[in-house]
Amino acid sequence: MLQALIAGGVIYGLFNLLERGKDRGLDGFTSITFVLVPALMIFLARLGLGFAGLPQALLLPLVALYFIVPTLMLRLQFEFSWKNACGYGALVLVVAVAVDTLFAVVLGAIST
Repeated sequence: MLQALIAGGVIYGLFNLLERGKDRGLDGFTSITFVLVPALMIFLARLGLGFAGLPQALLLPLVALYFIVPTLMLRLQFEFSWKNACGYGALVLVVAVAVDTLFAVVLGAIST
């Protein structure tokens, strides 16, 4: 969950940079929510698959939640256009996957 908080902080900084001069209500809590909700859903699905004894590879399509959740929140809650909402959703997806990948690499390097 630490990587979700770091990714949320990075996204908050990027949103502040991209939304300079506009007051649309995007704050730090919202930025962390964009990453924390999909991360929590993937965590719960991982627990369910672990209890069922199914392979973890079935979780791969859930990475799309990092795009779907922010896109729908930005469109439906903050009334962004679909183009802007999808662009920001793609940004959240890229940042979340990059931070998760960096954490995996760092933890792999530390454990060896």
